[in-house]
Amino acid sequence: MGSQEERIIRLIANTYNRAVLSILNDAARPLPVTELADRLVSHDAGVLRSSDYENEFDRTLVALHHKHLPQLDDAGLITYDHEENVAVYRDYAAVDAEWMEIELIDELLSRFQTGSRSDGDAIGVIEGQADVYEYSRELADKAEDELFLVYASDDLLDQDCLPHARRAIERGVDIYAGSQNPDVREYFREFLPAATIWEPQGDWMNEPSRYPRVGRLIVADRDKVMVALWDEPGDDGTRSETAMIGEGATNPLVALVRGLLGPRLDHLDYQSDDFTSDLPFEP
Repeated sequence: MGSQEERIIRLIANTYNRAVLSILNDAARPLPVTELADRLVSHDAGVLRSSDYENEFDRTLVALHHKHLPQLDDAGLITYDHEENVAVYRDYAAVDAEWMEIELIDELLSRFQTGSRSDGDAIGVIEGQADVYEYSRELADKAEDELFLVYASDDLLDQDCLPHARRAIERGVDIYAGSQNPDVREYFREFLPAATIWEPQGDWMNEPSRYPRVGRLIVADRDKVMVALWDEPGDDGTRSETAMIGEGATNPLVALVRGLLGPRLDHLDYQSDDFTSDLPFEP
């Protein structure tokens, strides 16, 4: 993956930048920077005394003008008009704010160039479903504490992966498997009864009819991530799969996925009252 793609991911991995993008996307129109600053301060600070609000508002304006907006504009994520002092999220009309953050992964994946496996802070790309399966098994073999799985379709399930997951469980690894697809959940219940199975309350991965789309997400020990993308089926019904991978707590892809997933774990259909205490990525 080129330096431009990694720079974009690093920007989106920053929670402040994601807040800016979310507000601009929600506005669905060019937004004056003063209004953007007001929304940021009001959202983060709650009720402030007048003097505290003014100080925080001024600091936010400076940070937006000199840092965040120019960086996001340069990366092509927004358009920032310095003279008019307004900003707008690019292609904002086509994106629902509720899904915007997850769809940013799709946007990043659509910029992929053929690459190699990740090394350190680098973000790697794996081409082809066979290699994606191989890396999935490697993540199960490397897991020491937790293995977090989300699958969009039972078409991606592979019996050859089960021994790796079972050995992880035997080592004491906690496995969490989630899907909106009932066949996927039943598969995990049948073949991995020791795993915790859950159903996301919303199709937060992405719009099912959109391609390319996220097909599966695997996170091991909170510091190894694989996000795999399906292409639209060809005339013969086959489809290709490409995965973006990252390793290490400081890796921008790992930071991005953890930042996106953390708040959503509050909205899962919990199987028990203490389910949240057992899940990775505490909000």
